[in-house]
Amino acid sequence: NIIFFKGNTIMKEKLVLIDGNSVLYRAFYALPALMSPDGRYSNAIYGFANMLIKTINDIKPTHIAVAFDVSKKTFRNEIYSDYKATRKPMPDELRSQIEPVKEMLKLMNIKVLEKEGLEGDDILGTISKRFDVETIIVTADRDTLQLISPTTTIYFNKKGLTEVKIMNLDSLKEEFGIKPHSIIDLKALQGDSSDNIPGVAGIGEKTALDLVQQYETIENVYKNLENLKPSLKAKLEAGRDNAEMSYKLAKINCDIDIECEFDELTYDYPFNENVYEFMNDYKFNSLIKRSDIFIEGGASKKKLQFATEKMDSDEKVQKLLSEIEKIGCFSSFYDKNENFYISCDGLEWVLPAIMDMFAFEGKEYDFYAKVKPMFENPNIRKIFFDSKTMRHKLNSKGISINGKFEDVAIMAHLIDGVSVKYPEDVLDSANLNISAPALSLCIVYEELLAKLKEQNMEKLYYDVELPLSVVLFNMELAGFKVDEHRVDELGFKYKGEIDSLVAQIYELAGCVFNINSTKQLAEILYDKLGLPHNKKKSTNAEVLQEIENSHPIVSLLLRYRKVSKLYSTYIEGLRPHIDEKGFVHTSFKQTLTNTGRLSSVEPNLQNIPIRSDESREVRSIYTATDENHVLIDADYSQIELRLLAHCSEDPFFIDAFNNNLDIHTQTACQVFGTTFENVTPDMRRIAKIVNFGIIYGISDFGLANDLKTTPKEAKKFIDSFYEQHPKVKEYMENAIHQARDTGKSSTILGRTRKMLDITSSNYMLRTRAERAAQNMPLQGSASDIIKLAMIKVFNALKDGKYKAKLIMQVHDELIIDCPENEKEEVMRIVREAMNTAYQLKVPLVCDVTSSYRWSDGH
Repeated sequence: NIIFFKGNTIMKEKLVLIDGNSVLYRAFYALPALMSPDGRYSNAIYGFANMLIKTINDIKPTHIAVAFDVSKKTFRNEIYSDYKATRKPMPDELRSQIEPVKEMLKLMNIKVLEKEGLEGDDILGTISKRFDVETIIVTADRDTLQLISPTTTIYFNKKGLTEVKIMNLDSLKEEFGIKPHSIIDLKALQGDSSDNIPGVAGIGEKTALDLVQQYETIENVYKNLENLKPSLKAKLEAGRDNAEMSYKLAKINCDIDIECEFDELTYDYPFNENVYEFMNDYKFNSLIKRSDIFIEGGASKKKLQFATEKMDSDEKVQKLLSEIEKIGCFSSFYDKNENFYISCDGLEWVLPAIMDMFAFEGKEYDFYAKVKPMFENPNIRKIFFDSKTMRHKLNSKGISINGKFEDVAIMAHLIDGVSVKYPEDVLDSANLNISAPALSLCIVYEELLAKLKEQNMEKLYYDVELPLSVVLFNMELAGFKVDEHRVDELGFKYKGEIDSLVAQIYELAGCVFNINSTKQLAEILYDKLGLPHNKKKSTNAEVLQEIENSHPIVSLLLRYRKVSKLYSTYIEGLRPHIDEKGFVHTSFKQTLTNTGRLSSVEPNLQNIPIRSDESREVRSIYTATDENHVLIDADYSQIELRLLAHCSEDPFFIDAFNNNLDIHTQTACQVFGTTFENVTPDMRRIAKIVNFGIIYGISDFGLANDLKTTPKEAKKFIDSFYEQHPKVKEYMENAIHQARDTGKSSTILGRTRKMLDITSSNYMLRTRAERAAQNMPLQGSASDIIKLAMIKVFNALKDGKYKAKLIMQVHDELIIDCPENEKEEVMRIVREAMNTAYQLKVPLVCDVTSSYRWSDGH
């Protein structure tokens, strides 16, 4: 064995050979569809990179090479023209990732071996025999088992990318009872459907293995035909030519002419800066965060030169303020430990949390009083990661944020359409350093602003999302009043019902058990009570609803789950969030959903169920500020259907909305071929489900489930709808085509959502993406419009003339807490603001009501 020097370490030579095509296929099908920010498929590249890094860390090779097939036609096709003829073409999504993988390997200084007319297996075989060193072949191809030798081991990718089966001389003998060269004989006899190698007709895997175990080679098998059963002998005699041809096809050529010297197979690890840039370009965030796989200085974030200066004297603070005044811009950041950072001049200024409001040079010093003018100066641009959170932080110190400001989290969310929760989500992907957060924010802001301009989303950012963050801050600050007596009252009621239900369930079960344990519940229902069940003995709600009439206990269980949910989520879950004045202050999230919808957390006030007695009870908890106030509840009427009319320009929908007709009754007339007067409530219900189902690109099966009918019957409704509305059908089809052509879908204001799976070869993934492509322009545009309405309502009420406050948004619904004496005027303002938020080809209409309790509104 040759001794190899790597750095100052003496290493025994160890060569890893990777079957490039095999591993790429495995990675592609093991991982969900992934795309880079600019729409390039990347799941196979990402999986390959992970496999390679794991291989390097686990095996610690001194040399690596990766072999690829170049073309489908090889010398084997000259032997048998139908060789591999039954294989499906490589998916385009995978094909597009082969060259980038080769590029990545080149950056890693890892040798790529390929040659026209040869398969990767032949290259692996030749290289494994050429060099007398310990060799590991990484592959998912069983053909390579014939290459096992005293120096060559196969690392067989058995499942996904992580589960590896190690095959050497001993394990091959133990599992198959044969030697490596007999793998060729085995395949020649049994054939191989994946490579379309015929083998001997009528001989399967077990018979072939028995023959090879007994006689070792095909040659010996045919020498001993007289010792075999007549039927087997006949098959072998008839298939002799195929056996000989199949042997030639199955045998890996280990003596091909390919240039490769051993010294060419060294590689760079940890990886260099170019590899880092490649992975960052594809946004492989979990990899670029790993300092162990890159050389020091390899990651661009290492190149960020910065100096940190503590703000521990008045002289330093004044110097900073002077610099900010001169430059007219700064960035600021609070970390999770409450350290406060500011940057404007290439320095990272920090006020450590332990110094906050304490001694500066031994003196009492009010730091925040000094920096207050900086934040409140409307002419100075402020850059934040999350401006709304920063407003809350500074508000607690008596500081407002006025004038120009930027929000990096919102920018990043608009550009990539992904959830942005933490600064690391943005800074890491931009190769910047969280240890210099304020300075990094300055840098990434410039990069993101350029991308916003490039993607034509500047207007969406500056006219919608940024002003909305101010609206949401004020809504969170105002809060929603809670009737704590009502909370206690409902808590007592639900807890009493839960206790009663538990007692009844125990009585029917004949024993006490853990109702919340699916295992114990299944034993009671299916083993003890003998209720009908599926193979998995599932206890989920859908299954229980199907067998509800089979035993009284099932109805009790369903009710128990419903009441328990109400009690734990909406009563007990609410209590910790009620402040000393009886208000809850939900937090609105702008950067979580890819449709632009807002989310509400801690507590979530957007998930309260609607249109049931329980939902009204839960909503009755929330009230106006006091008895001299009311809640004004404004709800858009059928906004997504109106957007469908606008986007499709369907004359029927446009006429119906412009003339204020009942759209669902009108649709029922068409679908059922009847007159307006003869439409029954059930017909209208079906038409309503069809109308809204069309918006979401509903399938035959989905509509059948909603209508409780057959897919065939549901298809009739869909076909009838599209027959009556060809413009809608055309619009829906165009939405899919556009998403397929561009890789994204857009709202009327230019918000985009990437459609990663729209061209996937996987039917389920592709059809799901197609439905999303149809729905995104409608649901996303509805989200954009309600945001515009919120800004208009907020601006109309903020001039000091009114005490009314916008306090809540639930998708298409706005809630304003309003003094009774302002009610009529504010209702007019809200109605006008919502109806004129955006100009469509049909009118926007909102229903506006007022009540003391939320439950008494819509």
